[in-house]
Amino acid sequence: MIAAPSNSINIKQLGAYYTHPQIADFLVGWAVRSKNDRVIDPSFGGGVFLRAAAERIRALRGDPSSSVYGIELDRTTFQATAQATATHVFRENLRQDDFFSSASALQGVFHAVVGNPPFIRYQQFAGEARERAIALMRAHNVHLSELASSWASFVIGASLLVRPNGRLAMVVPMELCHATYGLSVLKYLSRSFGSLQFLSFEKPLFPELNQDTLLLLADARGGSADEIRWRHFRNPECLHSLTPARPLIPRTRILDANSICEGEERLIAQFLPRRAKDLYAELRRLKSVVALGSIAEVGIGYVTGGNDFFHLSATALKQWDVPPSLLRHAVCRGRALSGLRFTASDWSRAYIAGDAAHLLELPCTGSIPASVMRYLRFGESNGVHLGYKCRSRTPWYHVPHVYKADGFLTYMSGISPRLVANDADSVAPNTLHIVRMRDTSLLDAHRLAATWQTSLTQLSAEVEGHAMGGGLLKLEPREAARVLIATPPIDDDLLMTLDPLIRNGQNLEVQASVDRAVLRNGLGLSERDCRTLREAIKVLRSRRLERGK
Repeated sequence: MIAAPSNSINIKQLGAYYTHPQIADFLVGWAVRSKNDRVIDPSFGGGVFLRAAAERIRALRGDPSSSVYGIELDRTTFQATAQATATHVFRENLRQDDFFSSASALQGVFHAVVGNPPFIRYQQFAGEARERAIALMRAHNVHLSELASSWASFVIGASLLVRPNGRLAMVVPMELCHATYGLSVLKYLSRSFGSLQFLSFEKPLFPELNQDTLLLLADARGGSADEIRWRHFRNPECLHSLTPARPLIPRTRILDANSICEGEERLIAQFLPRRAKDLYAELRRLKSVVALGSIAEVGIGYVTGGNDFFHLSATALKQWDVPPSLLRHAVCRGRALSGLRFTASDWSRAYIAGDAAHLLELPCTGSIPASVMRYLRFGESNGVHLGYKCRSRTPWYHVPHVYKADGFLTYMSGISPRLVANDADSVAPNTLHIVRMRDTSLLDAHRLAATWQTSLTQLSAEVEGHAMGGGLLKLEPREAARVLIATPPIDDDLLMTLDPLIRNGQNLEVQASVDRAVLRNGLGLSERDCRTLREAIKVLRSRRLERGK
């Protein structure tokens, strides 16, 4: 692994995670096919791709001084790498600059563009760099979400540097194939290259990076791809068995590009055994199997802008004499959701444990009691009103979007996401998702919470969600809305038995009971089908948890 430089900007601010030479050698070997190829790394960091490119050109009996180029944003990193690679790459071919400032001038210049884009989350991807990225995207009629991380515009910008029939070979996050803005990037690539291939690995390429990664091989710039080729490897060492310059990777699965780009098919589903994958596809076509979003609205909870101030403890309530009429019961952490129903007793226990609180809910207009005014002045003396969310609203102390929820859904989970009915009339901040049943729903919140336990829905949550660091499964609202729900009803007698079983940790017994009632009796599945779904859950969950170690 290339050592991280002691740079002038924090390495996480730069999004710099340095690539193993083995990966760089493979990507460069695939992308550079002639001694006359011009190749660039648009964010060269420690220089591993520059060295690989120079060695590749020399092996082809070319001259790296006229073939290998690079751009790097950070001055300290640039100087260190330029000096270290002086014997490999001509110094004049290296530019210290923001890539987005250089991209337009270099459009269509290179036969091969290689590298590892910066992984900067949208919260840190700001200022002039972001404005230049947006301007570049706009100039090429590409519209990315404001939530897009830096890699998205970087990958598109890098593709602009590729000349007709040229190649792009980069490390990319799995977000490319599941995030909404990632699918926008994928659509652009499928319209811009005649061939798209992805390589994935059982062993994480970047254990310290909080997301899964792929290798992107895009060929024949100027064409369009109707299919995506994908192959999974156990570890990067397996790349030794491939001929680097061979355009098409052997033994790949052929996927429909449109289905992947539109989010109709998830790349993670390719890890399923064939029978489970076919059964899952068959079930999602049934009229009695629907997406959660069609029967319920899933959204994030409210954002206070200062939880310690707006969530009051018993001590604070007594000290500041806040009237009960200005308080709402709130559940703040997923660990408080222990059954299929969240009750007033659950809230009381969670409150004692620190997992629930009283939300201070003040109106936009009208009079405020003197005791609460004193509390607001106390908050102002501590700068609460200057926080980003507070200062952007009027008045600063009014917390918007506090909705009554029919249910709660954990959005970051270890084993599996939990969905519970809200019997406590509680609200929740954005540490949980809130679920509100649609008027046209075939299920109520209690039956939805029970049906959530089926093997079909548990598998669907693994397919639609995405893995984070530590093996956690994250379900964004849009991902949760795609989770499959079987709608055959559950009778009252069974419903009453499930909540205590869940609370006692008898999850497998609950799953078996609900599978029998909903999947077997309701949908007509066989016991073998249910077993196939349960085994598929183990495959995806084990992969996620193992990679998170």
